[in-house]
Formats: sequence, structure tokens, C-alpha cells
Amino acid sequence: MFATMGLGTALNEDIHKGVFDRFRSLPIARSAPLLGTVLGDTVRFITVMTVLVGFGSVLGFRFHTDPLSVLAAFALAYVFYLAVCWISVLVGLVAPTPETVQGLAFIWVMPLTFGSSILVPDTSTMPGWLEAWTKVNPVTHLAESVRALTVGGPIGNHAWYTLAWAAGIVLVTFPLAMRMYSRRA
Repeated sequence: MFATMGLGTALNEDIHKGVFDRFRSLPIARSAPLLGTVLGDTVRFITVMTVLVGFGSVLGFRFHTDPLSVLAAFALAYVFYLAVCWISVLVGLVAPTPETVQGLAFIWVMPLTFGSSILVPDTSTMPGWLEAWTKVNPVTHLAESVRALTVGGPIGNHAWYTLAWAAGIVLVTFPLAMRMYSRRA
């Protein structure tokens, strides 16, 4: 979640530097610069995942499932990451300056990340209002899916909810981002 915040900041900086004005003069699809930016952020995702797995291994974490399940966990996380990138793109297009992108992004990243089951898998110990929030939080569904695919246990419908959330996020934010891009760039 936090890795996507840099995408919005970089996009906002590129707009201020006039990079996207140059893209407008090229014979390319209107969506190409934004799609390229999001897909190009795959390198950041791979770096983040490599660092997380590396540090986790050093600290003693071991996968308890087969390699195909681990690969499915990474793929699911990547799909959700790409969807969340579109929120960051939208924030980067809406924010007036690169400095404000981080602050605006932090407003939506904080409750999604820390109000999920990432740090506390047993949400029944939480206050009622927080437990209710974690049950509908898309990051909880992602965390439960990845947890089941990497250390074992029942996956239930969490993977389907994660994919549905990812699709919903893209269906809402992609058209909004394209509209803002047309106005901003």
C-alpha cells in the first residue's frame, strides 16, 4: 500500500515538469502515458516483494505451502497492487503539488492498512466498530488470502473478494484518472 504513494508523487512531478505535455504531441493513445506509468511501477512492486521476502527469511519466516500457492499469493498481491496504483495516480493528478500527494495518499492508506488484519490476524479481540471495519476492508481480504496461500489454512472467499475489490477500484478510478489526465496534463 505504501509503495504506491511514490507513483502519485512521481506522476505529479512529471506533470509539473512538462513531461506529459511532450506525450500529448506524440501519436500515441491518450491512455498510454498513464498505463505505462502504472505498468512500469511493476519494478517497484518486485523490489518491495523481494525486500519483504528477504528480510522475512532472515528473521525466520518460511513458506509452508507449495511453490504454486506462493506464486498465486504474489500474483494476487500484484493484481491488487496494480488496482491500488490507480488510486495513487488519481491522487497524483488531483493534488496541486507533489508535496501534497504524500499527505493525501496517507489519508487513505492509513485506515486501509492499519485497520486490517495484517498486524492482528485474530480480529475478534478488536473493539466492535474496528472489527466491523476490518471485515469489509479490502486489505484484510488480501492479507487473509496471502496468509492462506503462503503459510496454509483455509482461503475461503477472501481471494474472490480481493479480486472483486481490485476490479471495482479499477472500474472507478481508471475512468476518473483518464478524465483528470485530460484536464490536467
